[in-house]
Amino acid sequence: MKKFLKDNFNTIDVLNEIMKGSGVVVFENVFNSNDIAEARKIVNDFANTQEQKESHFNAEAEASGKIQLQQRVWNLFGKGKVFSKLITNDIIFTLMSKLLGTEFFCGSYCASRLLPGSPGQELHIDYPYWDFYESGTFPMGLNSSFAQNCQATIPLDVCSVESGATAYIPGSQKNLHYPNKNDDFTNQEQMVAKPGDLVFFNGNCWHGASPNQSDYQRAALLIEFLPKYIKPVEDLVSYLDEEFKKNSNNKVRQLLGLNYEYPKIMDVSKKTNNIGIGYQGNNKE
Repeated sequence: MKKFLKDNFNTIDVLNEIMKGSGVVVFENVFNSNDIAEARKIVNDFANTQEQKESHFNAEAEASGKIQLQQRVWNLFGKGKVFSKLITNDIIFTLMSKLLGTEFFCGSYCASRLLPGSPGQELHIDYPYWDFYESGTFPMGLNSSFAQNCQATIPLDVCSVESGATAYIPGSQKNLHYPNKNDDFTNQEQMVAKPGDLVFFNGNCWHGASPNQSDYQRAALLIEFLPKYIKPVEDLVSYLDEEFKKNSNNKVRQLLGLNYEYPKIMDVSKKTNNIGIGYQGNNKE
């Protein structure tokens, strides 16, 4: 896992590593300890009091009666202002604007908490959705030549080998293929990181949570970024009240898709001709 400095990095070098290298990069000490501590407290409070929420790729935990040790807290935009602050970091916008386009969306924003004894996940991909094993539901010829998904992780606890840091297969993102029992996983590594770090990985990189064999919890924020034309996995908007949307800054509005006018009801649109190169050229100041 290649490391980059938060105050001195070459954008192309980072994106090349995500697309053509190992598929995973980490920026150390991006977020301050107070914000991380606040986010961690909120996540723990929800995880401790809410009913068990939907999770994915946890067949082993389900079968062994340990599903309650793998907890999710969804739609973090509505859980506290600190989550909007963390996700609008300049590094995120610099990299994702280049990789996915300047109007990229947030496809999902949740927290994962693995308690001691929690089993791991099966290796999977999130490109462009996590159900790519249903290959017949996706277009013919879909491939990994360009990015249609990028994942980010912000550790709230130490993500170590023992505590279940996300496992991944370096370079597996280069060929779009859902992992199966016939694949070679011998070069598996883990996304070891500290609270306040910022990890990015290609959504096509084979990955999955590892078992938590430590005596402490392992919580992290999980973020999915998508280009503007892909329908988000998580409905992030319906959950939010109008006051939140009205008072959100421009970065949050972009992440929620509020700055992009599609899909819209064309039959009631007041615009008559606002699309096309000619239109744009004639209306430049």
